[in-house]
Amino acid sequence: MIGRTLYVWIYLLGAAEPSPCGILSLLPGNRRVSFRYLDDYLALPGAFPLSPDLPMHKGEFMPPDGESLYPVFDDAGPDKWGRMVIEREENPPRRSEIDYLWYSGEDRVGALGFSSSQGHYQPLAKSHAFHTDQLADLLEAAHCLEANLPLEERFRRLLKQGTSLGGIRPKTILEDGGKAWIAKFPSIMDTFGVCAMEHASLSLAGKCGIAIPASRLVPVGKRYVMLVERFDRLPDGGRIPYLSARSMLIAEGYAKDEFSYPSLAEIVRKHANDTGRDCLQLFRRMVFNILLDNTDDHEKNHGFLFDGAHWNLAPAFDVSPQLQGLGYQQLGVGENGMESSIENAMSDCARFGLSEAAAQREIDLIAETLSLWPRIFAEEGVPPQDIESAVRFVMRRDLWAMEKTVLRP
Repeated sequence: MIGRTLYVWIYLLGAAEPSPCGILSLLPGNRRVSFRYLDDYLALPGAFPLSPDLPMHKGEFMPPDGESLYPVFDDAGPDKWGRMVIEREENPPRRSEIDYLWYSGEDRVGALGFSSSQGHYQPLAKSHAFHTDQLADLLEAAHCLEANLPLEERFRRLLKQGTSLGGIRPKTILEDGGKAWIAKFPSIMDTFGVCAMEHASLSLAGKCGIAIPASRLVPVGKRYVMLVERFDRLPDGGRIPYLSARSMLIAEGYAKDEFSYPSLAEIVRKHANDTGRDCLQLFRRMVFNILLDNTDDHEKNHGFLFDGAHWNLAPAFDVSPQLQGLGYQQLGVGENGMESSIENAMSDCARFGLSEAAAQREIDLIAETLSLWPRIFAEEGVPPQDIESAVRFVMRRDLWAMEKTVLRP
């Protein structure tokens, strides 16, 4: 276990090695964590603020109200899956936020790293990407952990590499074809081909003009693992700073009940390089999610990438029908809150910089492409029975106009 401080390091744009950046300090009570920049980082050429709410100046930054640490660091830490691995295999006695950052894998999302030393980059474990020929063992290890079965020693190392990634589903990092990928595994709790459906949904989103990362399915026995190319890595292995939409919304002072696609459009207009492009991408993504029944579109399933001067919208990810027909999205859509309807999406189109006519053209194009979803899903490997299960949820006619009061989760 580390002490009450953890050093933050960062891979500056184009740098092969990280530079010390700041210090995280665990406050009395073992819940909240403060941050301060190192003086050397503040004077470093090429240094930049880690987040819009962490301007580069001296002094201690306290986390926003209701947060244990600044959201930018939460983005770099583990979510449900990673924490489950850490708790099972490391059993940290304190389990504070800096402990989870310390025990999670080094090859985390974005450009941050964490070290026990200010003078030398000393993460708990160096990154070690796996390869596709190890997927069978990785899948078996993930299923053993989910089922709370004893783990062979060879499985323990395999699991730890995925602890730095967000999300609730089993995953890890691997290399293939000279590129970095995230491998997403089926869960023992799945009742349909989740990996195939997500891969097909990304392909469908791309056909709708939405920016997506490359993905593919790899058969492992009778199941499939989905590989998604990392968009936070450069071809030479360099790292791109990343912030989730949640971090950006909090940094800009939005309250939880104000988290919405139109609010993200306002952030795009403030921070992006090409505001028209990114606002259009957000609108397309919102409409696509509504029609696809992707109601798991919460604020950590969208993100921003830093190009050295601007925070630009990251490609779409974690896109798939939820097969629930909830009638509401996780983010606000328009004047009727989170209501899943095209009418609601149209209601606030001006905040995306779109006229009603332009917004309607985008909706028509997306709907035309989405109408082909059964064929595209079949071509991308979704089993027939799963396509049949999705029929009553995808492209429902009641999405075009809903008169009922918006539901709330």
